[in-house]
Amino acid sequence: MAAWHETFFEDDWLVLAQAFPPEQTEQQVDLIVRALALEPGECLLDVGCGTGRIAIPLARRGLRVTGVDTSRHALEAARAEGGGELELVRLDMRELHWDGEFDAAINVFTAFGYFATQAEDELVAAAIARALRPGGRLLIDVANPTAFLRTFAEQAWRELPDGRALLEERRYDVRSGRHAARWIFIRPDGSRRELATDIRTYTAPELSALLERAGLSVTAAYGGWDGSDLGLDSRRLILVAEG
Repeated sequence: MAAWHETFFEDDWLVLAQAFPPEQTEQQVDLIVRALALEPGECLLDVGCGTGRIAIPLARRGLRVTGVDTSRHALEAARAEGGGELELVRLDMRELHWDGEFDAAINVFTAFGYFATQAEDELVAAAIARALRPGGRLLIDVANPTAFLRTFAEQAWRELPDGRALLEERRYDVRSGRHAARWIFIRPDGSRRELATDIRTYTAPELSALLERAGLSVTAAYGGWDGSDLGLDSRRLILVAEG
C-alpha cells in the first residue's frame, strides 16, 4: 500500500497550493532572504518545493535554485511557471545525494515529518546538512503544535474559492506526536474525493535537538512569516540553523 505522501500532492491539493495570495508568498520570500542572508548567485536547495511557489520567486531574485519534490504534477506546474535559474528534480527527500554543494536550504509549508518513523526524519535532516557547504544555512517551517493543540478541533469545514467544500476530520496522538487528518472534498456536482495525511509534529525543542544531531546549530526562531517572535500561540514554527 502506498504511503499517504505518495498520492496526496496531486489534483485537489494542487488547487489549494496554487491559491496563495501573491502578497503572502512575497512576505515569505522576504523573510527567507533576510533570515538566511541570501545574496544573488548563491546556490539554494528547496526540499519539498511543490509547485515552486517559493523556489521560483527566489530564482527570479538571482539565486541558483534546485527544487526537489516527489510529485510529478507539482513539478510540471513549477516548470510551466519557470523563471530565473531553476533546476527541478523529482526525488524523495530521504535520498538527497548532494555533498557540500549549497549555500543554503529551505524546507517550508510543513514539508517535514511525513514518514512513519523519526529515524527517517533524522535521515532527511542529515541529508540536508550534508548538502550544505561549511557554514551553510537552513530555514525550516512547520506548524507549531503548541498553538494548534490549544484550539484543536476534531472536525472542521470550509468553502473553497472554486465552489467546493472541504471537510476535515482530525486526530492527534499525544504519545507519538502524530497529527492525522482526512480531507473530504465535495464538488458542486456532489462528487467526492478523499485524501489523508499523517504527520509527525515537532515542538521547538524537539526540532532543535533533531537539527543539532544532524550537525546544524539553531541560530534564530520565528513564530510567523512576519518575523514575529516564537510563542505558545504562534501558528508557525520557523527555525534557522547553520552548519
